[in-house]
Formats: sequence, structure tokens, C-alpha cells
Amino acid sequence: MAHQRRQSVLDGHKQAHSLSLKVLRLSKPSLSQQYPLPPVTSTDVPQISPEAALSCPSEEVDGQFILSPLLTLPPAFGSAYVGETFSCTLCINNESLESASGPLISGVRIAAEMQTPSQTVPLDLVAGEEASKGPSLEPGNSLQRIVRFDLKEEGTHVLAVTVTYTETRLSAKSEGLGEHPAAGGRVRTFRKLYQFLAQQQIAVRTKSAELPFVAADSGNAKTFQPTRLPRFILEAQLENTGENPVTLEDVALNPKPPFISTSLNWDLPDPGQQQISGVNDLPILNPRDVMQVAFLLERGPESTIDQGTWSKEELENPQSQLSIRWRSSMGDGGFLTTGWLLSRKR
Repeated sequence: MAHQRRQSVLDGHKQAHSLSLKVLRLSKPSLSQQYPLPPVTSTDVPQISPEAALSCPSEEVDGQFILSPLLTLPPAFGSAYVGETFSCTLCINNESLESASGPLISGVRIAAEMQTPSQTVPLDLVAGEEASKGPSLEPGNSLQRIVRFDLKEEGTHVLAVTVTYTETRLSAKSEGLGEHPAAGGRVRTFRKLYQFLAQQQIAVRTKSAELPFVAADSGNAKTFQPTRLPRFILEAQLENTGENPVTLEDVALNPKPPFISTSLNWDLPDPGQQQISGVNDLPILNPRDVMQVAFLLERGPESTIDQGTWSKEELENPQSQLSIRWRSSMGDGGFLTTGWLLSRKR
């Protein structure tokens, strides 16, 4: 005979909560795909219209174009990437049945926080329109809150949601009366955790090299002394480690003064041609594609630099940060900033 655990006193006092919590991630839909049937050329095979396999039939069918005008909702949670904004809806539902002696739910409070690999961050909740219905939550009704969080770290994240409410049991003697005196009220709380993994969308690998010195005027017309200004080239490889293609909107290098940077990439103006910038000029990275970018690092005009302001280390070894902005195929934006990159002299 199987062993049965004796019911403790605490188990007897446990009672199901009147409220339930549902968490739904907010993400943009994707384009639906359809596969038209190939045209039948043989007379021995029954003729079937190519539109028979389409989810959205139309008069013009292109067998080489599989995207349809329909949109598809995400079937699952999906992947979360560093640099993107994680958004979700918290839905609190009153699961109690409508009855005169049923519990009265009031004072519903929701608190959410995001536990990252390095810290715990409280989240701001955006209230919905139902927040103006009053302090109580009637049976069958719900409250919704929206939370957003910028993913900046790679690793395991935990969304912790705490729901607190007041449950008041109505006296049976008050049935049929205009008033419902409370038979007892108590504050109840429950907490749920939702874990997901944040991955890298754009992997960055960098290296720098020193270029030959250039001579510059010291700025004193009476005593001309050429100054040797250091120059560096910084190269970076950008790899799309995600599952979907992305469009690079901007890749910039931001050095510390007194250095300035010049982009040597697709946005480099061509003096011989008129530069026309647009969406079509932006590079697209498919999954596992690698693109190399380069920047020129050099000191600013010598006449604008106060030699007493900067140390020798700052004047000869520049530090810079690489910032990258991209968008997914459905328009979701992402942003990534690296740590300080140091370029040293040989």
C-alpha cells in the first residue's frame, strides 16, 4: 500500500486565491508565409488551381513569392536579445463566482521587478483604462498593467510579480439586503516568477593598430615646430548571432577628448559623387553574417588642445566606445554600447 502523508494543520487552512495572474509578452507579429502549388502541365494529372494552397487567395499568384498579406501572431515566447526592450502585459483576473455571499476583492496592488545577473531593478507599471473603474475588482473582470525593461546584460533574467489584495467575505445574513456587512476581511499576497534567457543579437570583436605619424603645425607662427600626432585605426567585426536578419541603422565610434573619429564605412561621403542616404543604403545582416567596420582615430586640431589639460596617457592612447543601432525585419529597435576600448602605441 502506498504511503500517504498526513494532512497538516497548515494544509487545512490553505485556500485557493480568488485572483489569478497571466503574463503575456508583447511582440510584433511576423509576415505569414504561403506556398502556391506548382502549375500542372501534364494532361494526365487533374488540374488544381495554384490558389488552393493559399491562406489568402488572390487573383495574382506568384510562385516565387511566399509572403502573404496576413500577419502571424508569435506562437511562443520567442528569443530575447540584449539591446532590445522587453515588454509584457500583466493581467490580474478575478476568478471568483458571482454570488451574494461571494468575496469582495478590493485594494489590488501589483509590484514587479526584474532580476538580472548583476542586480534587481524595480519596474514601472503602466495602468490600463480599467484603472478608473474603482477600487474593487468585480468577479469576471480583470486589471492589466504593462511593464518594459531594456535588456543590457546577457544571461538569465527573472521577472518577479507580486500581487496583493484585500479579500472580504460577506455575511450570509445580508443576502437580499441593500448592504453587505463584512463577515471578515484579510490581506492576501502571492508571488510568481518568470524566467527567460537574454542572448546576444550582435557579437562584437575589435582590434586596433597604430598608423604612421603625421606632422602638424604647433600653432605658433613665430616658432614653427612640427608636432608628431598619433593616429590609430580601429576595426570591428559585427556578427549577427540571432535567429532573424537585422538592418544596421548606425555604427559610430565615440572617443574621449581630445581625439576625434572618422567613419570609414558605408556612410563615408564620396567627394566625387552626390551622396544620397536612404533605407536602401543600410547594410543587412542575415543570421551568422559577419560585417567588418573601421574607424580612424586622430587628435583634434592642435590649436584647440590645451596641453596642460590632458595627461600624456590621454594624449597618446585614446579610449573610445562603439555604439550600434539596428532594427529587426518587423521594425523592433535595438541598441548596444561596448565598454571602453583602448588603443595603445607600439
